[in-house]
Amino acid sequence: MPASDGGDPLVEAFIIAATLMGLKLLVVHVWTVRARCQHDDEAQPEDKTNRGFQLISKVVGAVLAHGPMSKPPELVERLAKNAAENEPFFMLVTLALIRAPAGTGRFGMSNEELANIVYAFVALRFVHAFFFLLAIQPFRTITWLVSAGVMITQAVVALDCSVADPLAYAFVTGTALLHLKLVLVHVWTVRARC
Repeated sequence: MPASDGGDPLVEAFIIAATLMGLKLLVVHVWTVRARCQHDDEAQPEDKTNRGFQLISKVVGAVLAHGPMSKPPELVERLAKNAAENEPFFMLVTLALIRAPAGTGRFGMSNEELANIVYAFVALRFVHAFFFLLAIQPFRTITWLVSAGVMITQAVVALDCSVADPLAYAFVTGTALLHLKLVLVHVWTVRARC
Protein backbone atom coordinates (compact mmCIF):
# COMPACT_ATOMS: atom_id res chain seq x y z
CA MET A 1 0.00 0.00 0.00
CA PRO A 2 1.69 3.23 -1.10
CA ALA A 3 1.85 6.13 1.32
CA SER A 4 -1.24 8.30 1.08
CA ASP A 5 0.74 11.53 0.84
CA GLY A 6 3.41 10.24 -1.53
CA GLY A 7 5.90 9.97 1.34
CA ASP A 8 7.75 6.95 2.65
CA PRO A 9 5.32 4.01 3.03
CA LEU A 10 7.45 2.51 5.82
CA VAL A 11 7.25 5.72 7.85
CA GLU A 12 3.49 5.82 7.35
CA ALA A 13 3.21 2.15 8.35
CA PHE A 14 5.27 2.86 11.47
CA ILE A 15 2.97 5.74 12.47
CA ILE A 16 -0.20 3.74 11.83
CA ALA A 17 1.16 0.67 13.63
CA ALA A 18 2.33 2.66 16.65
CA THR A 19 -1.06 4.36 16.89
CA LEU A 20 -3.09 1.16 16.54
CA MET A 21 -0.95 -0.84 18.96
CA GLY A 22 -1.00 2.03 21.44
CA LEU A 23 -4.80 2.10 21.26
CA LYS A 24 -4.90 -1.68 21.66
CA LEU A 25 -2.76 -1.44 24.77
CA LEU A 26 -5.06 1.27 26.16
CA VAL A 27 -8.08 -0.99 25.59
CA VAL A 28 -6.28 -3.90 27.27
CA HIS A 29 -5.54 -1.72 30.30
CA VAL A 30 -9.18 -0.59 30.53
CA TRP A 31 -10.16 -4.25 30.18
CA THR A 32 -7.80 -5.06 33.07
CA VAL A 33 -9.52 -2.47 35.26
CA ARG A 34 -12.89 -3.92 34.25
CA ALA A 35 -11.72 -7.44 35.14
CA ARG A 36 -10.39 -6.23 38.50
CA CYS A 37 -13.69 -4.49 39.28
CA GLN A 38 -15.77 -7.53 38.31
CA HIS A 39 -13.59 -9.93 40.29
CA ASP A 40 -13.17 -7.54 43.25
CA ASP A 41 -9.40 -7.80 42.88
CA GLU A 42 -7.44 -4.65 43.69
CA ALA A 43 -3.98 -4.24 42.18
CA GLN A 44 -2.23 -3.18 45.39
CA PRO A 45 -2.87 -4.18 49.03
CA GLU A 46 -3.24 -0.55 50.13
CA ASP A 47 -6.10 -0.11 47.65
CA LYS A 48 -8.31 -2.27 49.88
CA THR A 49 -7.82 -0.08 52.96
CA ASN A 50 -7.74 3.42 51.48
CA ARG A 51 -11.25 4.93 51.76
CA GLY A 52 -10.63 7.47 49.01
CA PHE A 53 -9.51 4.79 46.61
CA GLN A 54 -12.45 2.58 47.56
CA LEU A 55 -14.82 5.37 46.53
CA ILE A 56 -13.00 5.87 43.23
CA SER A 57 -13.03 2.10 42.71
CA LYS A 58 -16.80 1.96 43.21
CA VAL A 59 -17.37 4.74 40.66
CA VAL A 60 -15.03 3.11 38.13
CA GLY A 61 -16.68 -0.26 38.77
CA ALA A 62 -20.14 1.22 38.20
CA VAL A 63 -18.99 2.64 34.86
CA LEU A 64 -16.91 -0.28 33.54
CA ALA A 65 -18.15 -3.48 35.17
CA HIS A 66 -21.44 -3.89 33.26
CA GLY A 67 -22.01 -6.80 30.93
CA PRO A 68 -20.82 -10.37 30.91
CA MET A 69 -18.15 -11.45 33.35
CA SER A 70 -14.68 -10.89 31.97
CA LYS A 71 -11.75 -13.26 32.18
CA PRO A 72 -9.71 -13.20 35.40
CA PRO A 73 -7.45 -10.14 35.77
CA GLU A 74 -4.33 -12.33 35.57
CA LEU A 75 -5.24 -13.43 32.05
CA VAL A 76 -5.78 -9.87 30.86
CA GLU A 77 -2.54 -8.77 32.53
CA ARG A 78 -0.69 -11.57 30.72
CA LEU A 79 -2.00 -10.18 27.44
CA ALA A 80 -0.61 -6.74 28.34
CA LYS A 81 2.70 -8.36 29.32
CA ASN A 82 2.79 -10.29 26.04
CA ALA A 83 2.21 -7.07 24.10
CA ALA A 84 4.95 -5.30 26.06
CA GLU A 85 7.36 -8.17 25.35
CA ASN A 86 6.78 -8.29 21.60
CA GLU A 87 5.44 -5.09 20.08
CA PRO A 88 8.04 -2.49 21.16
CA PHE A 89 10.91 -4.60 19.76
CA PHE A 90 9.12 -4.98 16.44
CA MET A 91 8.56 -1.23 16.29
CA LEU A 92 12.20 -0.59 17.21
CA VAL A 93 13.40 -2.75 14.32
CA THR A 94 10.93 -0.93 12.04
CA LEU A 95 12.40 2.37 13.17
CA ALA A 96 15.89 1.03 12.50
CA LEU A 97 14.85 -0.01 8.99
CA ILE A 98 13.56 3.51 8.38
CA ARG A 99 17.11 4.71 9.17
CA ALA A 100 18.54 2.28 6.59
CA PRO A 101 17.79 3.69 3.14
CA ALA A 102 16.30 1.47 0.44
CA GLY A 103 18.92 -0.21 -1.71
CA THR A 104 21.22 -0.97 1.23
CA GLY A 105 20.81 -4.72 1.24
CA ARG A 106 17.58 -5.72 2.95
CA PHE A 107 17.32 -8.63 0.51
CA GLY A 108 16.21 -6.11 -2.09
CA MET A 109 12.98 -5.30 -0.25
CA SER A 110 11.48 -1.89 -0.88
CA ASN A 111 9.97 0.27 1.85
CA GLU A 112 6.54 -0.60 0.48
CA GLU A 113 7.23 -4.32 0.95
CA LEU A 114 8.56 -3.67 4.45
CA ALA A 115 5.42 -1.64 5.20
CA ASN A 116 3.34 -4.69 4.27
CA ILE A 117 5.31 -6.69 6.84
CA VAL A 118 4.43 -4.06 9.46
CA TYR A 119 0.73 -4.17 8.55
CA ALA A 120 0.73 -7.98 8.68
CA PHE A 121 2.31 -7.90 12.14
CA VAL A 122 -0.27 -5.42 13.45
CA ALA A 123 -3.16 -7.48 12.08
CA LEU A 124 -1.71 -10.65 13.60
CA ARG A 125 -1.26 -8.97 17.00
CA PHE A 126 -4.92 -7.88 17.02
CA VAL A 127 -6.10 -11.37 16.08
CA HIS A 128 -3.76 -12.85 18.70
CA ALA A 129 -5.22 -10.54 21.38
CA PHE A 130 -8.74 -11.62 20.41
CA PHE A 131 -7.87 -15.32 20.67
CA PHE A 132 -5.90 -14.69 23.86
CA LEU A 133 -8.82 -13.00 25.64
CA LEU A 134 -11.27 -15.66 24.50
CA ALA A 135 -8.75 -18.43 25.34
CA ILE A 136 -9.23 -20.09 21.95
CA GLN A 137 -6.56 -22.66 21.20
CA PRO A 138 -4.84 -23.60 18.94
CA PHE A 139 -5.53 -20.28 17.19
CA ARG A 140 -3.87 -18.20 19.91
CA THR A 141 -0.66 -20.17 19.47
CA ILE A 142 -0.91 -20.21 15.69
CA THR A 143 -1.29 -16.42 15.50
CA TRP A 144 1.66 -15.95 17.85
CA LEU A 145 3.80 -18.35 15.79
CA VAL A 146 2.94 -16.57 12.53
CA SER A 147 3.64 -13.16 14.11
CA ALA A 148 6.94 -14.56 15.44
CA GLY A 149 7.72 -15.62 11.87
CA VAL A 150 7.02 -12.07 10.74
CA MET A 151 9.31 -10.78 13.51
CA ILE A 152 12.09 -13.16 12.44
CA THR A 153 11.65 -12.16 8.78
CA GLN A 154 11.91 -8.48 9.67
CA ALA A 155 14.99 -9.06 11.84
CA VAL A 156 16.76 -11.08 9.13
CA VAL A 157 15.97 -8.37 6.57
CA ALA A 158 17.40 -5.78 8.98
CA LEU A 159 20.57 -7.84 9.43
CA ASP A 160 21.15 -7.69 5.66
CA CYS A 161 21.41 -3.89 5.73
CA SER A 162 24.68 -2.27 4.78
CA VAL A 163 24.49 1.23 6.21
CA ALA A 164 27.52 3.51 5.85
CA ASP A 165 26.93 5.38 9.12
CA PRO A 166 28.43 3.18 11.90
CA LEU A 167 25.92 4.39 14.50
CA ALA A 168 22.98 3.61 12.20
CA TYR A 169 24.52 0.22 11.41
CA ALA A 170 24.91 -0.53 15.13
CA PHE A 171 21.30 0.53 15.74
CA VAL A 172 19.91 -1.63 12.91
CA THR A 173 22.04 -4.66 13.80
CA GLY A 174 21.52 -4.32 17.55
CA THR A 175 17.75 -4.07 17.31
CA ALA A 176 17.56 -7.00 14.88
CA LEU A 177 19.64 -9.20 17.19
CA LEU A 178 17.54 -8.20 20.22
CA HIS A 179 14.48 -9.08 18.18
CA LEU A 180 15.79 -12.54 17.36
CA LYS A 181 16.81 -13.07 20.99
CA LEU A 182 13.28 -12.21 22.13
CA VAL A 183 11.74 -14.82 19.84
CA LEU A 184 14.28 -17.41 20.99
CA VAL A 185 13.54 -16.65 24.66
CA HIS A 186 9.82 -17.16 24.02
CA VAL A 187 10.44 -20.45 22.21
CA TRP A 188 12.85 -21.60 24.93
CA THR A 189 10.28 -20.77 27.64
CA VAL A 190 7.59 -22.79 25.87
CA ARG A 191 10.05 -25.63 25.37
CA ALA A 192 10.89 -25.63 29.10
CA ARG A 193 7.18 -25.88 29.98
CA CYS A 194 6.67 -28.95 27.76
